[in-house]
Amino acid sequence: MAGVNRSEGKPLKLLLRLMLSLGALVLAGAIGLFWLLHSLTSDQPLVEPPAAADPQQVYHAKQLAKRTLKLIQRQQPDRLDVSHTELQSLNRLLARAYPIYSRFSPTPDGLWISASIELPDNPFGRFLSLQLHLPVSDQQLRLTDLQLGQLQLPDSWTKRLVPLLVRLILGKQQGQLLLDLVRLEHVEKDQLQLRIQPPAEPKRQLSRLLERLRSFDDNPDFDPVWIAHYYDQLLQRGQGLEPRKWVSLNYFLAPLMRNVQQQAPEGEQHLHARSAILALSLYLGSYRFEQLTGPVLSEQQRQHPPHYRTLLRGRIDLRQHFVYSAAIQVLADAGSSYAIGEFKELLDSVAGGSGFSFADLAADRAGTLFAMRASRNSQQAAELLARFDKPLKESDLMIPINRLPEGLSEDQFRQRYGDINSEAYRRLTDQIDQRLLALRLYKATAQEG
Repeated sequence: MAGVNRSEGKPLKLLLRLMLSLGALVLAGAIGLFWLLHSLTSDQPLVEPPAAADPQQVYHAKQLAKRTLKLIQRQQPDRLDVSHTELQSLNRLLARAYPIYSRFSPTPDGLWISASIELPDNPFGRFLSLQLHLPVSDQQLRLTDLQLGQLQLPDSWTKRLVPLLVRLILGKQQGQLLLDLVRLEHVEKDQLQLRIQPPAEPKRQLSRLLERLRSFDDNPDFDPVWIAHYYDQLLQRGQGLEPRKWVSLNYFLAPLMRNVQQQAPEGEQHLHARSAILALSLYLGSYRFEQLTGPVLSEQQRQHPPHYRTLLRGRIDLRQHFVYSAAIQVLADAGSSYAIGEFKELLDSVAGGSGFSFADLAADRAGTLFAMRASRNSQQAAELLARFDKPLKESDLMIPINRLPEGLSEDQFRQRYGDINSEAYRRLTDQIDQRLLALRLYKATAQEG
């Protein structure tokens, strides 16, 4: 009997040991994951946020982007000289719109890149910091000495891991496009020499890359079918005009929003408003917004030109600023939208531009505010759309511009305002915001206030 009992007890003991082993593995995995996340993140950034970008730095960053695009479009390998000043300018421009702080340190044998990324709230750390080395090479782009947080990865891992992640995120073809696009040929104290290897079909392949980036949003907050629907309504409205007639933006915006109010199901007004704003950006802004929304317009719709003789406060450029910023607000968050508007104005303040214009900046902020109220949530959208029951005036949509400084050169801007983080600059932009909030479309009612 005793022998039989020991035999029957073996499966139970094996099962118990298996459960204990699995429990130990799960516990070890949890501890390992906690240690890994703790090692990768920190409460202090490796790279501190840079100082605010001034107009000249914005100019440098834009010029670098333009030269790069021109070389890519030539479809032949060519050298791109990049100054250290341009790299630092690009750092500051990007940091203004995104929580990524980077630093470039050239050495005779390559370029050290350090960066800190500000993370959402989490129990581990506020920043993910990394450092890596981009060595001079006559072959394809290489990365070495990759350190993530406190973890130093072997070069053999980096060589395989980075390309694998790029291809995994962007797709095999688009990922390989980026990996083959550039290599570091030579480093001097104040200048880098890059070799640009354009893709065979730059426009098509870069478009596919943009499509891939956009595809990460599996549940976009706008419907291409409804964008085309509201675009049709704008076309019909424009076809009722004599081609040379000048009209206000209100001529299109007021009936468009009334259509949203009438056609959108209850609780979905903000979703329809997003589609309507994007339709407006395609009609009175640029077809290029389709690169962000995906294909929307039919060939028949493309055959009818928009009515570009449309003004805001008597100017075409203010209408464009309003429409662009409203669309950007739908496609991005408010911080990025405001930053884009400021970068455009700072660029204009450089010699050869039109000068820094607070009127343009006010139109940017007006478009952003409109889109925020119309598309943020159903309650705010319903309250805003209800105000279109009354005739819309330009004074409901945009503040007067006659007292806003315009045409400021770079030196004049610096003398009066310093940079876009100065107290003088913030004081004036705060005044613009308060005046916008006092307009009929946005002013709080007695019940709301």
